[in-house]
Amino acid sequence: MIRKFKVKGLRSPSLLIDMILSDTKEGILIVETDGEEQIKDIENLLKKYNLKYEVDGNIVKIYVGEIKADKTINVVGATCPGPIMMVSDMLSKMKNGEILEIICGKNALTDLTEGLKGMGNEILKVEDRGDGTYRILVKKGEKKEKEEKAITKIDELFIINTTGTGNAEKAYATFMLADVALKMNLKPTIFLMMDGASLGLKGECDKVKHPAFPKLGDLVRDILKKGVKIYVCELSAEFRGINESNLEEGFEIAGAPTFLNYLSKPNVRPVWL
Repeated sequence: MIRKFKVKGLRSPSLLIDMILSDTKEGILIVETDGEEQIKDIENLLKKYNLKYEVDGNIVKIYVGEIKADKTINVVGATCPGPIMMVSDMLSKMKNGEILEIICGKNALTDLTEGLKGMGNEILKVEDRGDGTYRILVKKGEKKEKEEKAITKIDELFIINTTGTGNAEKAYATFMLADVALKMNLKPTIFLMMDGASLGLKGECDKVKHPAFPKLGDLVRDILKKGVKIYVCELSAEFRGINESNLEEGFEIAGAPTFLNYLSKPNVRPVWL
């Protein structure tokens, strides 16, 4: 059971949530708040009851008991684009509002969460099972087409590098553009594909040094500390022998669903290097 409600304007939202929790045996409570103060009040209550929860912006998701899925699919071991195709096929046979449990490897985690959200589904929960696999609970939905086309403000930059260490100038530009974007209040995301995937090999960026700039590896680590996501194309990585064991720390392996989801966002400007 999934229940959604708002607590905006309440001085002590935890009082209302406490009453709702007393009548809830299992399911998910999705609470829309005013912001930080209300979230802290709710968190204190949830810690008291030792309940699992997630905060996403002004939304608090509270997990009560065990959430029962209508169907389950295991895509561990499948490589891009296998996982998203298998899951999409399963969802196509389900009704809107039903819950699908997905067991996947780390290689497919980002693709599934990003891809499924882009298709109009709702990610209810992502759980690390502690054995290298993950459990995703997704509620089937449908992508709603906007009736009117509005002018969309560009507030994200999707930087795609296809040349890697073979072109040091473009390699530097990839991470320097991300830094400039942050200073301009734009949210940058980096995607390394084709030869660009070579930048994802552990230690590879430390081999690149321009006389006028810091070592490329230092720029990369600085960007990661600032919260920039860096994805490496799964197929490109596989072609070059790159996997979780030799992937640069802080980088993530992703595939076509993640790539296409970013390109399809109206507020995102792609930059190819």
